[in-house]
Amino acid sequence: MKEVVIAITAASYSGNKGAAAMLQSSIRQLYEKYGTRLKINLMSVYPEEDKEQIPWDFIRIVSCKPEQLLFIAFPLAVLYKVFHFLPPVKSLLLKNKILRAYYETDAVLDEAGISFVDSRGFVMNTYGFVCAAVPMLMGTPVLKYSQAMGTFHSFWNRFLAKWILPKMRLICARGKGTLDNLKGIGIEKNVKLCADGAFTMADDPYYLKQVEAEAQKDAFFNDKVVGLSISSVVRKKCDKLGIDYPKIMKDFIDRLNEDGWNVLIIANGARIHSDKPRNNDLPVCDAVYESVKNKEMVRWYHKEMTAEEIRAYIGKCRFLVASRFHAMIGALQQKVPVLLVGWSHKYQEVLDFFELGQYAIDFSDLTAESLQKEFEKFIQEEETIRGKLDEHYEEVMESSKKNIVYVSEIVDEIVGE
Repeated sequence: MKEVVIAITAASYSGNKGAAAMLQSSIRQLYEKYGTRLKINLMSVYPEEDKEQIPWDFIRIVSCKPEQLLFIAFPLAVLYKVFHFLPPVKSLLLKNKILRAYYETDAVLDEAGISFVDSRGFVMNTYGFVCAAVPMLMGTPVLKYSQAMGTFHSFWNRFLAKWILPKMRLICARGKGTLDNLKGIGIEKNVKLCADGAFTMADDPYYLKQVEAEAQKDAFFNDKVVGLSISSVVRKKCDKLGIDYPKIMKDFIDRLNEDGWNVLIIANGARIHSDKPRNNDLPVCDAVYESVKNKEMVRWYHKEMTAEEIRAYIGKCRFLVASRFHAMIGALQQKVPVLLVGWSHKYQEVLDFFELGQYAIDFSDLTAESLQKEFEKFIQEEETIRGKLDEHYEEVMESSKKNIVYVSEIVDEIVGE
């Protein structure tokens, strides 16, 4: 039977472990459907790191760093669109590895967690546009995996979104907020509502066993563990407002310890061989850990974990306080009550699936005192929160599975099944 070739863009195994969770979820489900016919071209911004971390032998890593995509592949794709009917020109252009990969691909799955958002500015919105435009110029259909989009108030973001989003074969909106944002600019026909794809990432028995063994030998892991997902993204946004995010996290940990809570620091974005903060929470986690008063009541593992290992550790927590979106997803999937410190509608629209949208704090209002006050209110409502998690769990998991249902319907049409 014919091979099924899927290119995945805007996601990597290295760095953002939320992206890795989406990759694992989507690839596993695609493999369950297509078996050995499936081939994946992973268009990676971290090609060397991803080559060391890919868990499947049918994944081919294609170097697709932002500078390669924006300044080389995009102009060449425009030329391909204009001159592809000329065999010598076409042959020459397809020597570019990015163009060649898209040319040999049946469909592109865009797994950006968030895209076309006013607050991301000119550069990131342009990059998101080009990620989709290059394969489209090559004649390859693009499908957006579940993600947050909008608002679309800025001229440039609105222009890019209205130009390219209607041309996509499928857009999976991650929540009602995104659905409404898209509807507001007239994009409805190719849109489906699906919960985040990472909800359906399978647990890894190896890491479940490993983390269980760690918990058994360390008295730290009891019924009073609070997970704390610390984010370099939120730190950067706080810096712009003059908010000392690392100190607030440190003060919060100290107060939790004083109240008898152990704290597990979690980096849901990590690049072990890099000191840069991009997709890397290790430096800010290091800084916070070094400053806490009582290290006996704090655990911090300075390493780059897999998405499955992180989720297994979250499952050992009584509560999670999260600044990373997919740490929140991991907690919800594990039925661990989660309090958010975020910066976008993307958090609340997912919590709304569980009727828990009120447990999200905007970073711009963050102080040590306000965070402690919200946490105290939060834990008092533990029983209600756990009830909501149980009530909505199955419907959210089914909604997440629809990502691949909708994607595979289109892929089957493309490959002629």
